[in-house]
Amino acid sequence: MKTKFNRYFLVILFAFYSVSLTAQGYQALHGSPFAGSAGIFNNPAASVQSAYKWDFTLFSTQLKMSSNAPYIKNFSLKNRDSAELTLKEGFAGRFLHMNIDMSLFNALYKIDNRRAVSFGIRARSYNHIKTMPFNYVDSISSFNSFLIANLNTPYVEGFITHSGWLEADLNYSQVLLETNTSKLSAGITLQIMKGISGAFLKLNKLSYLSSKNFSDTSFTFTNGSGSLGYSDNYDVDPGSGAIKEFLKNTITRFGWSMGVEYLTYTDETDENSPINYDWKIGVSLMDIGSNTFKPSAYSLQFYNPKSTIADNSVDNKLSGANSMKAVKDSLRTIFTSSSDITDNVGISNPTRLIINIDKHLTHHFYLNGELSMNFFSTSNYTKLRTRELNLLTITPRWETFGWGAYLPVQYNTQGQVWVGAAIKMGPLVLGFHNLGLLGKNPTLNGGGYLLLSIHPFSKRNVLSKMDCLQ
Repeated sequence: MKTKFNRYFLVILFAFYSVSLTAQGYQALHGSPFAGSAGIFNNPAASVQSAYKWDFTLFSTQLKMSSNAPYIKNFSLKNRDSAELTLKEGFAGRFLHMNIDMSLFNALYKIDNRRAVSFGIRARSYNHIKTMPFNYVDSISSFNSFLIANLNTPYVEGFITHSGWLEADLNYSQVLLETNTSKLSAGITLQIMKGISGAFLKLNKLSYLSSKNFSDTSFTFTNGSGSLGYSDNYDVDPGSGAIKEFLKNTITRFGWSMGVEYLTYTDETDENSPINYDWKIGVSLMDIGSNTFKPSAYSLQFYNPKSTIADNSVDNKLSGANSMKAVKDSLRTIFTSSSDITDNVGISNPTRLIINIDKHLTHHFYLNGELSMNFFSTSNYTKLRTRELNLLTITPRWETFGWGAYLPVQYNTQGQVWVGAAIKMGPLVLGFHNLGLLGKNPTLNGGGYLLLSIHPFSKRNVLSKMDCLQ
């Protein structure tokens, strides 16, 4: 970064990303019968409609982010050494939403053509940052110069929410009803969650007044409140047994997901297999529940800034704090009242309703449409929430057992249009959410995913004329 302030500002923006572990965003595979055990991330009923009798996902990881502010300046695929992370200038609200997951092991087994079970272990993280509009210019080098640039900004407000957890997924699905031309299945997933990383920062309507002394401009604060907290397992002393103690000081919670899938077949179909359908309609309710964290001893709420404290004093107090205890003590001297956060903190999971419609066009070509509707907004000041970025996605795909090509086009919750791409080569699936992230001076929008799976122990569960290219 060009200035000290730039570095500090971006550190605040990305602090909770750095403490995250590495949810479901394997967009190319949504609705596909070849998704295997990863299919339950989008609909718990998908396991019994899998094209495989056995599926082992040895490893998968996915990152998705949406932002309107941080971008990589001077970046291109040919010129990476001179690139730097900075912020777009101007008066605007800023946001960064990011979710990450890593599957440590997933397995699917179809007991027969009517029942299936699946098991998986994942690490997941959701991170949300949002501010009200403020003015930013590249010449800002201190807290004072930031306030000068925002003389006409009525107040400063924003939040950061981070939730990270380990999760074991236990899934069961079965066919409920089947005729010659249709099939209805349902599934449910029990999620056993271990909340391992939680954090939040909220600043509510911090207002200020300016005063001039010769050529200098100083500020005093007139109103505002906020809260700061994180899970107490981060207070574990490093050293021998630290990881064990870190995981020990966590809380186990339960969540669940459920879904149904309805498949239709043409009259000419000889066998109602998972891949020769005409239409597939899926409806699922995902990630119902929340994670709970024990707050650190340094978590607190603070109210009403002292009118006698100027901005340079605030700057000195916070920049000189070298521990969370020092930060807490400094905030107590800046605000007239404060209170410790002692009750356990709950952060809601990204609960959402997903409607997925998959149409088999001809041979190996399919067209998938998906609508994902979040139950919660992350902007609620009194609640801590997480949510997904998906809203509306159209994905044409060409796919067989061993090969695949996908072109998902997304309109996300932030009003952004992403054009992605993915390929399947045997056991490997590699995809990008937004090809624009590979362009020159990209904003941090998009991400990617990688999945490695195998299907041992038996011959293909489904063999048909549709797989003639193998």
